[in-house]
Amino acid sequence: MTTEKLRNIILNMLSQKLINIGIKEDEIKTFLFLLENGEQTAGKIAIKTGLSRPSLYGYLKNLQEKGLVVHSQKDGVKTFLVSSAEKINMVLDEQIKNINDTKDVITKAFLEIQKGLKPTSVPRFQIFESKKEVQNILRDILLYRNMEAKAYIPIKLVIEVFGEEFFKQFNIERVKRNIYMNVIWPEKHIIDMNDYPFMGTGEVFLREIRVAPEGIDFSMGYWIYENKVACISSPKDNFGFILESKEFADMVASQFKVIWEISKKIDITEKESEELFKEMNS
Repeated sequence: MTTEKLRNIILNMLSQKLINIGIKEDEIKTFLFLLENGEQTAGKIAIKTGLSRPSLYGYLKNLQEKGLVVHSQKDGVKTFLVSSAEKINMVLDEQIKNINDTKDVITKAFLEIQKGLKPTSVPRFQIFESKKEVQNILRDILLYRNMEAKAYIPIKLVIEVFGEEFFKQFNIERVKRNIYMNVIWPEKHIIDMNDYPFMGTGEVFLREIRVAPEGIDFSMGYWIYENKVACISSPKDNFGFILESKEFADMVASQFKVIWEISKKIDITEKESEELFKEMNS
């Protein structure tokens, strides 16, 4: 079998699997072009695929909301590329619980198509727009295991941005991955943990929460993990970004430490913590 024939078989198989999870024909065409050719501008995608620019932006937006494509900027020009295989697998796990074979098919197709090519690069600066896209910020955190992360978050706004059910699932998966969180809330954003059991604190939740002193407020949420800083805006603006930079992450972590040391710890009993944990997982 020739290399070209094998390529066509793999692409056809991958196309069918993408159709099974609700990806439209021209979206598939866009996705496969990026998969084979790497990071591209919208103009180049339109020329090479024959898709109109206005329609293409719609296809790219849908692919980004599904977590299959991310965008970045180089020298002021927006570029697009396929998400990492790990992130795509996570999205598939959420969307197609009843189609267990699809994840394996897509993973194998990635490996086969990209044999001999340079690995798909992940931009150091990723931008996310709309509620669906912003959810990919928390999915990026879940790509890690056995780490400690820090966050300053206006929790009421964060729950509104991500959605209560999504944020609950994030915390369930975070605990499974042994990701410990040190969290600071502004005073005016304190919530009742009985209303949001997934926001419990203590060892079972792998989380400590402190409340910043009066007068220290923030309307945007920040997560600091590994060499990355993730940020989300308020629901009004509905955007977010991930910046991978050790220097920037260290700077934000230093600022976090100053506020952390003057903030008041939220204490609940071990029994209360365990009851909230059971309710979160029920």
